Amino acid sequence: MVRFVESDATGLPLKRKQVAQACARCRRRKKRCFHNFDARSNGLDSSSEGVARPTSGDGEVTSRASADHPTPPPPQFESLPEPTASLAREGNAARFVGDLSPEAILMEATSLCSTRDVSVRGGLGIWQSRAAPQLTKSNNALAVTFPSRNAVQDMLKAYVRSHCLACCPPPSDYAVLRRIYLEKLDPIFPILGGHLLNSPKDEVEEKVLQQIVSLAAAPDPEATRHLRLKPNGALLSRHDFCTSLSNSIQTIVDAGLFTDRVFLTRALAALSLYMQPSCPDEADVPALLNGRAIHQTHTLGLQMASDTNSQATRTLFCCIWALDRINGAFYGRACLIHERDIGWNLSECIAVQDPPFRLFLMVIELLDKVIGLYRPGNRQERDIIIELPIFEQMILDAGAARVSSGCLASLEIFYHSVAILSSQSPSENRSTALPAPATNSRRSLAADRITSIVGQEYPGQLSYLPIIPYGVSLSLSVSYRKMRHSNVPMYRSRGKQAFIANTSLLKLLDDTFWTAKTIVAMAEQVLQEMDKAVASITQETGLADTSKRTEPMTRGPDELPLSGTGDDILDDPSRSTGDFSVLEAVPDLNIFDHFDPTFDLGAVDTALEGNLDFGTSSNWFDWQQLWG
Repeated sequence: MVRFVESDATGLPLKRKQVAQACARCRRRKKRCFHNFDARSNGLDSSSEGVARPTSGDGEVTSRASADHPTPPPPQFESLPEPTASLAREGNAARFVGDLSPEAILMEATSLCSTRDVSVRGGLGIWQSRAAPQLTKSNNALAVTFPSRNAVQDMLKAYVRSHCLACCPPPSDYAVLRRIYLEKLDPIFPILGGHLLNSPKDEVEEKVLQQIVSLAAAPDPEATRHLRLKPNGALLSRHDFCTSLSNSIQTIVDAGLFTDRVFLTRALAALSLYMQPSCPDEADVPALLNGRAIHQTHTLGLQMASDTNSQATRTLFCCIWALDRINGAFYGRACLIHERDIGWNLSECIAVQDPPFRLFLMVIELLDKVIGLYRPGNRQERDIIIELPIFEQMILDAGAARVSSGCLASLEIFYHSVAILSSQSPSENRSTALPAPATNSRRSLAADRITSIVGQEYPGQLSYLPIIPYGVSLSLSVSYRKMRHSNVPMYRSRGKQAFIANTSLLKLLDDTFWTAKTIVAMAEQVLQEMDKAVASITQETGLADTSKRTEPMTRGPDELPLSGTGDDILDDPSRSTGDFSVLEAVPDLNIFDHFDPTFDLGAVDTALEGNLDFGTSSNWFDWQQLWG
């Protein structure tokens, strides 16, 4: 016979609730009696009648009742009240225990406060509500003696309500930011779902929703005049505006003020995509937030197929799945969601999404195949290239022909980014000037298209998701490789001009995106060292320095800057550096061999060329410490 023993909050077994004698009613029903135990615990008499029983001479309670005085029914003791909504809001949320845990078996048999999960047939586990803690003298002494996480959260909640919830743009500025988000960002990545149309009833959730929308729309050039956090306040830079909102959202999440787990999942995923670290210590925070969002997704069972799952639920799961692949590409992280753990057909789920989001997911599917090339066990000793469909055909298949040109151009940049990564060469050939023919042509064409779309075709009209600076950084890595390893002066000069153009485009984005700022710092120092090397070679060999006579690159009438800082970039000395024509007389001369020995060229090679390999992407915070 197995007897289940209850346990307290620490996991230790509780004292057996066994009474010396059952009450009269339980004896008649032949049931286990708990009434006398409860009565004693409430300071009442141990008898079930609530009045004093006659005792014998030795002090024992007599069990025989008088025939003339029938036994009154036992008093009904009230059950423990359920935790109120205010208590749940203060952090007493239910705890989930999966069926694979032995604790779930004991909990279901002994706990009266547990309920079985019903998200799928049969359930995944048990939800156990947490009762409000009863403070006793011993508990108070413990709270004073030892650290208490609840005490820290209480202080954090007070700070959140006084500082973080007030960190929102004024209504007039928020209306512009909300319009930008709905027009350019939400069609591609609808992580917030219907919350934008139906505002949450909870005050905290409504404020966080406004903060996420403002954070996402801030990189857009149209938002420059609306980056305020106080009515009639001063305009903030993108960096200060985004940093303040990111810190506020993270603090609210850490305070545990969310009562809706689904909204918490949305907030974590949106913050993982849109937040930008402000220092090297925060470089892995986006990947960490992505892991927390996936944790909540698995807890809620969103990956399991069920008839009760709505279209909004499936759209949310597709967003989380896509974000997991994006984090794998951006930060070199292993994917946390695998198809073998998904309960429904992912292709069918993608097919029912709206056209812009469907096209985005189709590119994510290509990225998922490309990530497989870079897994440790899949490294090959021969060139591998993944065949990609034509992007125009993908637009037609997704039914996105009528989507705005700015959104399609943004997704095309993402498509070309995947194309750059869609080939893999053996490790010994990655630093050579002549990669595989198919790889070279695909990478060159994709890099040129990215530079042209961002700088000439659609400046200021794109959906400024993090995929934009990521694509430009990949284009810069392709041009750096040509400039670094080509043996022909003409190709070296062409690579340098493309390198300068991509550096200028990233310079326009470095006020918002931290990876752009890190790459720009490295690229500008490389260009400065190249000028020094050209001057040194000219002085030593007596060759004419044509780089000083080369006119600076000018912007065409249709090439408008993304922000007000564009003119400053055109005046930067690195933009006016010339080509390698001064070295055409000596084709075998490698300018990089004449760099200052104190310049860490190996670190630049590792960072910029490693950008084409997922394995080193997670080390961007190291490069930011060195160069940022």
